[in-house]
Amino acid sequence: MVMKTKKKIVRRNADETRARILEKATGLFAESGFAGTPISEIIKASKVNQRMVYHYFGDKEGLYRAVFVEQWSLLKVWFDQALQARLNIPQPKPLTSRELLLQALEISFDFLATNQGFVRLMMWEGLEGGHVSRSIWKDVRGPLFAQIEFLAKEAQREGLLDPSIDTAHLIISFLGVISFYFAYSSTLHDMLKQDPLSEKGLKERKEQVIKLLSGIMRMQV
Repeated sequence: MVMKTKKKIVRRNADETRARILEKATGLFAESGFAGTPISEIIKASKVNQRMVYHYFGDKEGLYRAVFVEQWSLLKVWFDQALQARLNIPQPKPLTSRELLLQALEISFDFLATNQGFVRLMMWEGLEGGHVSRSIWKDVRGPLFAQIEFLAKEAQREGLLDPSIDTAHLIISFLGVISFYFAYSSTLHDMLKQDPLSEKGLKERKEQVIKLLSGIMRMQV
């Protein structure tokens, strides 16, 4: 019994150490990107020695990849749980694919509003070549894209979305409309006459995004 307890403690400590390294690395990579974040900074912030970082992640690139896997996995879990919760709300009639697509976009907005470091990570990743994001497409990013694309294609089959619209471009456009706001929020005060990230600012932006995208999907091009 003593041995089992010790093993559990060791395992818990190992999980906590790995999680702490990931947390600190996520913040630092979001702030300065991969190239601008020395491994020594991550080690110092995590309060571990270099051996522990290499033990859990192999090298700096392995740690960077783990950060992206975790962040995209969080988005996938958030998306699945939020969409399921909305589907469980009693409705007078089933939601159409178009309505579900708009729900998915609203959920994506909520995630970025709550996890704004995610946007910074994506910006740095794009500037630095996007190699890690492409490497996790099949296992992490692709399945999430496929879910949203399925809703878009269903909406087209049901005649609720213009069939001439390319669904991949549609999703890219949606992501651009949502992520730009968070990526450049510090420059939007003068336009909006308020703090873009305040509760009121976020509420207004989400309403406008849904209205805009809902209108676009009704248009025949």
